[in-house]
Amino acid sequence: MTSPPVKCFRLLACLFLLLLFSANGDCASRFERVSDGRIVDFAGMVADLKGARLAFLGEVHDKREHHDLQLEVIKSLHQAGIPVAIGVEMFSFDYQPLLDRWVAGEIPLPEFVRAYQQSWTIPWAMYDDLFLYARNNRIPLVALDIPREIAMTVARHGFASLPPTVRQQLPAIASCRIDAPYMEFIRRAFENHGTGSRQQFMHFCEAQQLRNQTMAWYLLSYHKREPQRLVVVLTGVGHAMKRGIPYEIHELSPLPLKVVIPRLAPGARNSLDVSDADYYLLD
Repeated sequence: MTSPPVKCFRLLACLFLLLLFSANGDCASRFERVSDGRIVDFAGMVADLKGARLAFLGEVHDKREHHDLQLEVIKSLHQAGIPVAIGVEMFSFDYQPLLDRWVAGEIPLPEFVRAYQQSWTIPWAMYDDLFLYARNNRIPLVALDIPREIAMTVARHGFASLPPTVRQQLPAIASCRIDAPYMEFIRRAFENHGTGSRQQFMHFCEAQQLRNQTMAWYLLSYHKREPQRLVVVLTGVGHAMKRGIPYEIHELSPLPLKVVIPRLAPGARNSLDVSDADYYLLD
C-alpha cells in the first residue's frame, strides 16, 4: 500500500495534470479578455501580450493542444520581431547550463531528450516542437523549477525539514509562507483525490509555494539580465494563474505581466476566479 507521504508527493506531480479541458487552442480561437469582458481573436490577444515583460501561458501538461497554442504564441511574437525567451517549468534551475548548450546547438537531440526525460515525466512528444523551435531560432530557454528531490522532501516532510546545505541552493526569498487564497485553491484539488492529515496538506502547500517562489525569483533574475526580452512562461495552470507565480512576482516587482488560461472542463474552470487570468480561451 502506498504510504500517505508518497501519495502526497504524487499529488504534487499530478495535481494540475488532472485539470481537464475539451477544446483545441489554435490561431482561430477566441479569448475572453477579463479587463472588459470582450471577446478577442488570437491576433488581438497576442498584440496585448507584446506590452508585457512576462506572459504566462498555462497548460495541462499532457494536453498537446495546449502546447500547440503556446507554440503559436511564441511564433507570432518571434516573427513580429519581439525579442522573446521561454521560461520552462519542465527543467529545474540546475539544468540551465544544459538548456544554454541546447539553444546554442551544442547538444545532439538524443542527449537532450535523455536529459528531458530525467527531468520531466510527461512524454517528449508533448513538447518536442517547442524545444526544437527554440533551438532552431536561438530563443533562450530559462530553467525555473526546483530539483525534484527538494520538492519531494518538502511535500513529504515540510520546508522545515530541508537541511541548511539544501536551503543554500534556493533563492534567498524562499520560505514556507502560504498564501490563504492559493491554499484554498490547492485544498479543493487536494480533497478531490483523498484527504490526508492536516500536516500532509500543509506540506503539500509548502511544496507548491516553494516552487512558485523559486520560479518567480528566476524569472525576475532573468529579466534583470535581459530586460529587453519578453519571457513566455510555460507552466501548469496552477502555477500560471495569478494566485500562483504572478502573485510572487508582484510581491517583489511591479513588472507588467499577462496570464492566459486554456479552456477547462466545468469543474476545473469553476475552481478559478475571473481575476486569475487576463485571458481565458473560449474555443
